[in-house]
Amino acid sequence: MNKKNDKWLNDLISRVINTEKPQFDEKKWQQKYPDEFQTLQSRAAKVSTSFLWTSILKSPIVKFAVAAVIILAIGLFMILYNQDTKNENVDVTEFTQPPAKMLTMRALKIAYYNGGIEAVETQCDNAIEKLGLKSKKITVQELLTDIDGV
Repeated sequence: MNKKNDKWLNDLISRVINTEKPQFDEKKWQQKYPDEFQTLQSRAAKVSTSFLWTSILKSPIVKFAVAAVIILAIGLFMILYNQDTKNENVDVTEFTQPPAKMLTMRALKIAYYNGGIEAVETQCDNAIEKLGLKSKKITVQELLTDIDGV
């Protein structure tokens, strides 16, 4: 075939097929299909909010911030939980020690470092109470005779 025949054939096919770009009239479609239009609008609203959240959560800064908040929350929970258990613990070493160990040099030094001379006196008083020793009231004259051995 020659070029004239090709052109004639192409013109004929173009008129029959209508090769122009189709034009979409959204107002006509909206009036013709109102239910479908409402469905599309509701889907578009859902997609936009979900897209917003997904775009926020994809950010590495947001991921880092969320991880930091989670770690901070766990740390605060552990601190508060440990404070509650510390209040329940009672130091029983003072009550279970025999009086002889309470009066050793090491025990007295520890008491002095923890509370000064008042703590040492308290520890000595506790040891005496455990032993059950009670001081007798004696006069100065009895003390002097006891010292002199008379």
